[in-house]
Amino acid sequence: MAAFLYPVALDVGGRRCVVVGGGAVGARKARALAEAGASVTVVAPEACDDLRALAEAGSVVHLAAPFTPELLERDTFLVVAATDKPEVNSLVVRIAREKRVLVNQAAPGDDGEESAGGGGDFATMAAVRRGDLLLALTTGGAGPALTARLRRQMESSFGPEWADYVSLLAEMRVEAKRRLAAAEPASRVAALRRLASCDAVRERLAAGDAEGAREEARACLFT
Repeated sequence: MAAFLYPVALDVGGRRCVVVGGGAVGARKARALAEAGASVTVVAPEACDDLRALAEAGSVVHLAAPFTPELLERDTFLVVAATDKPEVNSLVVRIAREKRVLVNQAAPGDDGEESAGGGGDFATMAAVRRGDLLLALTTGGAGPALTARLRRQMESSFGPEWADYVSLLAEMRVEAKRRLAAAEPASRVAALRRLASCDAVRERLAAGDAEGAREEARACLFT
């Protein structure tokens, strides 16, 4: 059994993150970091088509050069070692440790997950995002096929309407705090739990009835 991993969601917004490697894995890592709001620099003598597209779109900066220790500047928050050269990945991990920069040693694969082994500090997880809802899973790198299967199941079970659903729950939570300010804390908690359990709200959103969903939400909360 793999060692227990502590699950955490990192805020990388505006922070400098470096990806070393210009292949498919590096491009995937760079895209995920950019989508999370990071300032991404990819270090690689050559770049795959996906990475070039990211650079041309301005999502990442591509530095067409080999990795050197100086590239992990003081303001670097994390680095991903994603080359196909073990000696380069090992160097990235070693320098990151010396400079106290979080480091992920990626492994090839299309399931979005890799093992936490190899000297890195953390492993990324296969994920499904629906707005502010983030579903992530890992098998510790032991079952990539199972990981891919479970991710497909999550994608099927949690459709696009969940993004609007979570957004509406946040809106209603603010309204409930205002309208139920004088109520007992237990009553406010019970109301919010009723809302979270009301499938009719999500079903109306799935049907494209945003106003009806809002009415259902208020009915759950205040009646």
